[in-house]
Amino acid sequence: ALGEAGFTQIWLPPLSRASFGSNSNGYDPQDLYDLGEFGLGPTGFASRMQVDALITSLGNNGIDAIADVVYNHRDGGKPEDNPAVEGWIENLNCTKVNNGDNAFPSDRYRNYLPLGGATGNGAGTYYFKIVSASKHPNYYGKAYNFYVETNTTGFQNLASLVEIENNGGGDCGQGNNAVPLGVDMLATIDNVGACGGFCGIDEFAVTINSSDINLAGDTLWIYMTNPNGDYSDHYISGLWNGSSDVQNQIKYQTYTDFTALPSGQGGMNWENFKPNGNPTQLNGDWDWLWFFYDYDQNVLSTQTTLFDWTEWLFNEVGIKGLRMDAVKHFNPQFVARLLNFLDAENIPSSMNVGEFFDGNPSILKGWIDDVKGGMNTSTLANYDIRLFDFALRNSLKDACDAFGYDARNVFNSGMVDGAGASSQEVVTFVNNHDFRDAGQAIQNDAMLAYAYTLTNNQVGLPCVYYPDYFGTAIPNSPGEELGNKISDLMKIHTDHIVGSSTIDYLNRFSSTYNSNFLSGFESTTLLYQLFDNPMGSEVIVAINFAGEALETP
Repeated sequence: ALGEAGFTQIWLPPLSRASFGSNSNGYDPQDLYDLGEFGLGPTGFASRMQVDALITSLGNNGIDAIADVVYNHRDGGKPEDNPAVEGWIENLNCTKVNNGDNAFPSDRYRNYLPLGGATGNGAGTYYFKIVSASKHPNYYGKAYNFYVETNTTGFQNLASLVEIENNGGGDCGQGNNAVPLGVDMLATIDNVGACGGFCGIDEFAVTINSSDINLAGDTLWIYMTNPNGDYSDHYISGLWNGSSDVQNQIKYQTYTDFTALPSGQGGMNWENFKPNGNPTQLNGDWDWLWFFYDYDQNVLSTQTTLFDWTEWLFNEVGIKGLRMDAVKHFNPQFVARLLNFLDAENIPSSMNVGEFFDGNPSILKGWIDDVKGGMNTSTLANYDIRLFDFALRNSLKDACDAFGYDARNVFNSGMVDGAGASSQEVVTFVNNHDFRDAGQAIQNDAMLAYAYTLTNNQVGLPCVYYPDYFGTAIPNSPGEELGNKISDLMKIHTDHIVGSSTIDYLNRFSSTYNSNFLSGFESTTLLYQLFDNPMGSEVIVAINFAGEALETP
């Protein structure tokens, strides 16, 4: 039915095994090559057998499968020692924070200290000094949870403790708080004054008895996580076992070891993720860890692994194009190099579209220009590169939902009419999965927005949201079934609009045409004409956002 309606491509969700298991929507990729096989059952989307059957069925009905690929981040690796993260955390300072650097997220690392054995530390009372690394006001008062356990003595299932100030320890002329193994201690980062000056230390005393560890060899695991992703820059600035200073024995681990996954392919380690000792900062859209562990695409092995995986998706899985997730958050030259690679390997791709979540059309057009600037001449001839037009979508939503909005702004909005992009550089849309919170989807007659994207062939290739087409009930969406109306417009587009090279916005601002409305209003109407196409058709489109009848003489 979708093929008969005229759809030529379908964007599939991320196909790879995700860290959150079968309930995941796929944007937390773990094992890139596991599409629901290797003994772990289906992914959140399907089994490998179902994926293969789907792509075959789509192809039999003239529809290309477009894969949602995540080139920004990865999650769900095994823990491994990470000296670069240790260096970043312990060397964050006030100047770096002033320059925009962020603390490494506290839920993505843990500390440990060897216990028992010939070289490990033994039983006794351990004194932990926790302090802001940067001593910057950004982090004062932030809550964190301090928790320690051994391989022998773990979670005790007891009520959490709450820090009692002042507990700065001997350095501050104060006492400390006792924390048993396996019990949470809720605390806050102390004020240390403007880039230093006050004590600012939380000291916790953890007593480890001989029965709490395996004397032949054990590990003290230390977790200091912030609630609700409100990361702070606390770290262990001092650790004593009695009078022995053992702070320099503390190690840092991240969950970035992807070398032994069930598929046996796509291996990576901490060197493929930021920070890894390369000259980079954890700030801005490119370098901050917005989602899970952030790839460093400048590392050759990262690039090679992701390119090889993409080639496998085309050659072995049968996808025909790419929807690239979160391209705002990494260097556009990675996309240019990827397309150059596909061109060199003679792998055709019918769709290459990025998700750059920004409402500024000039910024969106700038990304396209940056990617094209890195593409080879032959690649430019063989591959289109596009972005979803969030700017146009925002204007269409305002026309539908914002009382008093002048719908004629749509004619000046988006990548084409607002920034001079080519229609070959744009995918237009009305709703998608990014707009899932209250009020974010179009609430009032989304069909009016679809009427624009499906008839105006000058502003980009239209994308239809599956729930809108089928009326799927999803939270915060009206759940209208628009399939028949959308299919009707697609047929009109095919029969009368395809190939139209000229468009005239008849009631645009400063139009040279005179308008006369018997009912309805110029500010709530989009009126335009398409012509110069192979069919010899001329089409006039009138879209009425007024909520009352539109009538002209």
